[in-house]
Amino acid sequence: MQTPRPAPLPPASRPPHRWPRTAVSAALSAGLLATGCSVLAPDGGREAAEQVAAALSAGSVAELSFGDVDGASAQEQYEQVVAGLGEAAPAVEVSGVEDAGAEGRREATLSWSWDLPGAEQDWVYDSVLPLVRAGSGDWVPEWSPAVVRPGLEEGEALRARTVAADRGDILGADGETLVTERPIRRVGIDRSRLGGADPGEAARRLAAVVDIDADAYAEAVEQAGPEAFVEALPLREEAFRALDAQRMEAVPGLLVVEDEMPLPPSRGFAADLLGGVGEATAEDVADSGGELAAGSATGRGGVQERFDERLRGTPGVVVEEVVAGDDDGVRPAAGEPLFEVPAQAGEPVAVTLDRGLQATAEELLAGIESPSAVVAVRPSTGELVVSANGPGSEGYSTALLGQYAPGSTFKVVTALGMLRKGDTPGTVVQCPPSTTAAGVRIDNVESYPAEFTGSITLTEALAHSCNTSFVDQHDRIGQAELARPAAALGIGVPAELPVPAFWGEIPQEEPPPQHAAAMFGQGRTLVSPLSMANLAASVAAGELVTPRLVSTEGLHDDAAAAPGPEEPLTAEEAEQLRTMMRAVVSSGHLGVLQELEPDTAIGKTGTAEFGDEDPPRTHSWVIAEHEDLAVAVFVEDGDLGSVTGGPIMRDFLAAAASASRAG
Repeated sequence: MQTPRPAPLPPASRPPHRWPRTAVSAALSAGLLATGCSVLAPDGGREAAEQVAAALSAGSVAELSFGDVDGASAQEQYEQVVAGLGEAAPAVEVSGVEDAGAEGRREATLSWSWDLPGAEQDWVYDSVLPLVRAGSGDWVPEWSPAVVRPGLEEGEALRARTVAADRGDILGADGETLVTERPIRRVGIDRSRLGGADPGEAARRLAAVVDIDADAYAEAVEQAGPEAFVEALPLREEAFRALDAQRMEAVPGLLVVEDEMPLPPSRGFAADLLGGVGEATAEDVADSGGELAAGSATGRGGVQERFDERLRGTPGVVVEEVVAGDDDGVRPAAGEPLFEVPAQAGEPVAVTLDRGLQATAEELLAGIESPSAVVAVRPSTGELVVSANGPGSEGYSTALLGQYAPGSTFKVVTALGMLRKGDTPGTVVQCPPSTTAAGVRIDNVESYPAEFTGSITLTEALAHSCNTSFVDQHDRIGQAELARPAAALGIGVPAELPVPAFWGEIPQEEPPPQHAAAMFGQGRTLVSPLSMANLAASVAAGELVTPRLVSTEGLHDDAAAAPGPEEPLTAEEAEQLRTMMRAVVSSGHLGVLQELEPDTAIGKTGTAEFGDEDPPRTHSWVIAEHEDLAVAVFVEDGDLGSVTGGPIMRDFLAAAASASRAG
């Protein structure tokens, strides 16, 4: 349960929170001139009461006269009473005027209706406005805080506070909880506890312990009020326990507040997909159309932002009587709330993410310094079950948004283009040690096995990744003819996801040198780990797979999916591609996957050169499919795909197979 956040009670000097006094004065004066009578006309007191009701509805009684106080004093008391209601606006009407049981006294019943921000129903009640007959025969209203709310006395006021709704959980595969309210510690400086210590120095000492920007935090603490608590950051329980206790205890003004916050099972867990939750900014509140208030929690990125309205539920509102406290603040008076609208909890959102496999992928990437990713898609359903980024990505979604040359993994696309020219997995192609295309010399890698040069089958060319065999197709397969099989395997074909994603890009036209480079995944062709995992899934499924993330019925992304490819993948083409990709495992660069049970994996490795260094640095790629799980492993600055990505792919698929057997 989130801690309710009371709205502050502004000081009495705050200006009227609705109409300016000049507007109220003009409105009242116009009414008097139109009727030709005074506020205190001898009419049984109703007109006097109605003028007070109109002034209260407008937010200013300063222009009126009361029997016991002047209008300015009444206005000051009124502002003190209602300041804690924020921007709430009342509508006040006179529902009746009756004798008070004493000569020369009457009572007007005022019917109040408050439109409270965030509450679907108005707060309604009646109060009494005393009227006294003056010697002139006019009826004079009497002022007290009880005119605003029965029972209020001097020094007492009203306050409305928002009660946050329990936020809906995010559930993963098999209904397992991914994001829910988890305990945290809010660590910060309470300026009221400084005891004369320098605020900036205390802030810097705390910043050093919790490892945040000392200058920025010190400035925030120095500018805060004398009673303010300035949070440094919220910490998970395990992170809080890991802090240096002695250094923490030595910080003047330290305050640690126990709270709860919607969090995934570990820090950074699937952050690009799930997003986070933070406090609404002033801009958020202004753009929300009244749905958010200061202090409201709102989604930041990913599923949390896309389905924020469903997850956050409806906050409640409590109106209570408050009295001034000993520390210049306020405290609730005794008794029940004057008005209450219960909060309605948010509804959960279910996604396809597999908690165990996501954690496994993140563990496998934990030691990699450069940006890296593992993405997994189920070919049979299109479920996106893993989207993991390594620490080298530094919070960026390499998995979903990375744009990289695919290297030799793209030879699967070129092979499909060759199949569409009439070739088969057994077609004999030439694999010279080097070739020249569009004036550019292309070599095989130094480690390429000599026994697979010369005349070899297309299957062998893919299994051992012969660059020259595929580059030499550049005159036979034009750039547009290469783009069509790429689209058949999903590259450049967007799908509906509730989070941003890059689906790949391949130019329809290229100069001859760029076109030749595209034949083996270099040049200007760009893909993401997500798009390459989907390519492997489509080959395994025998048709283009459409990835999906949200499994809650009725929820979907608003963006319309792009039209499918002009020449879709056929079942026969997919079977031929699977035959060739199986050879990559059984006799080629991905022999490490033969360790899997059962030994049925298919895949392809890739290495893409980048940068101006000599020798150039390389992206490391591996794509594979095993037991209805299509996976892409990517390391931005790695070795050969088989060297860097191969072991990661093996360990991930082995863990997935083990989890499947255990389940």
